Amino acid sequence: MKTSFCIITTTIDCENSAEIIIKTLLDKKLAACIQVQEIKSYYRWKQKIESANEILLQIKTKTSLFEQVKKEITLLHTYEIPEIILTEISDSNKDYLEWLKDETL
Repeated sequence: MKTSFCIITTTIDCENSAEIIIKTLLDKKLAACIQVQEIKSYYRWKQKIESANEILLQIKTKTSLFEQVKKEITLLHTYEIPEIILTEISDSNKDYLEWLKDETL
């Protein structure tokens, strides 16, 4: 059976909250790598157009771990409705995927 991989994307409001999610996912081997980037988001919320500085997390993991990752993010997240999006990795460097497999449950 071939293992499939994905990138799970979420955004959060501050670095401290991001660090808690990152540490939890890496400690539990639910992610092999998490990239962090500061971004500016514009969105509709409760009938208004809003903007906010956010931290984007791109979580590299096995697709089979998505539900566990989603559960951890939901428990630790500060937002009322957190963004949690799964994007399948359709192709990649074989050695990278092997590393991803070895570093996760």
